[in-house]
Parts: sequence; C-alpha cells; structure tokens
Amino acid sequence: MDYCKFHTNKVAHVRCKTCHIPLCDDCKVVTDLGVFCSEECFNKAKDFQKRAQTQSVPRTKKSNPLMTIIKIVVIIVLIVIIALGLDFLGIVTLPMVDTLKDLIGLG
Repeated sequence: MDYCKFHTNKVAHVRCKTCHIPLCDDCKVVTDLGVFCSEECFNKAKDFQKRAQTQSVPRTKKSNPLMTIIKIVVIIVLIVIIALGLDFLGIVTLPMVDTLKDLIGLG
C-alpha cells in the first residue's frame, strides 16, 4: 500500500500520469488526459501529446505484386545458377541438377 507523497498519513489511490508519484484523493488533479499531481505535470503531458500528434507517422509501402513476382523469379534463377555451378565444380552432385541440365539443354 502506497501513501501520498504530500500527505504521508493518507493512502494513495492513484499515481501521477507524468511523474508516477502516489497521490491521495485530495492531491490528485483530474483532467481529460488523466490524473496528475500538478499543473506542471499536466502541461508536460499536454505538450508531449501535441508533439506526438504533429509528428508524421511513416506509412508502410504497399507491395507491388509484379515486383514480388520478379524478386521470387530472381531468387529461383540464382539458386539454379548456384546449383549448376556447384555441380560443374564437382563440389555437390544432386539428382535435381541433372534434371535441371536436361530441362535447359545442358545435359
């Protein structure tokens, strides 16, 4: 159980929204933004809210379906090139590589 910062013999029921000190019912300043210990804390919260509202929020880019398809195709082509290169160098022999060679006419 917390006691009021200003009235140490009274039980605190709330805390200041800005500085979080415990407050009794006599000390709390109730506003539309919340409960505060003073006008100073209320003004700090109000100023912060104004700054937060005026800052622009970056919008997420909408993905272009064509670009997504192009990226997937590029990744697949790179994987095929790497697989063929590893097979050519004799580092890896995969059954899939033989099938790829047959498909593209290298086999």
